[in-house]
Amino acid sequence: MKDLSILFLLTGLTATVQQPFASESKPIATQAAEAIQPYAKKIGEAVDQTVNEFLAGTDGPLGDAARSNLQSREQAERETNRGTRKSMKECIKPGNVIDDDVKECMEGVREKNW
Repeated sequence: MKDLSILFLLTGLTATVQQPFASESKPIATQAAEAIQPYAKKIGEAVDQTVNEFLAGTDGPLGDAARSNLQSREQAERETNRGTRKSMKECIKPGNVIDDDVKECMEGVREKNW
């Protein structure tokens, strides 16, 4: 009986001692990496943008790919910042002309300025 109570006491002490270690925070290096992650992402995006802009001014496959990347990024940014959608009647050009400008106006990506 005495051995059993000592065993329960040791088990309880072990569980009590392990709790602070189990709830211990992340290592400092992990905390630092998580803290700078948003900044590193912004810097990476800025470098990527700069490289694409530089390569877009060149000829060849790299220039074509860079221009395509810039157009895709621009389109994605317009879609995220789009306004309210409108009907074709609200966006149609004089003379009932329908083109990409009208389509973008209907999607809410471009303001009607005609």
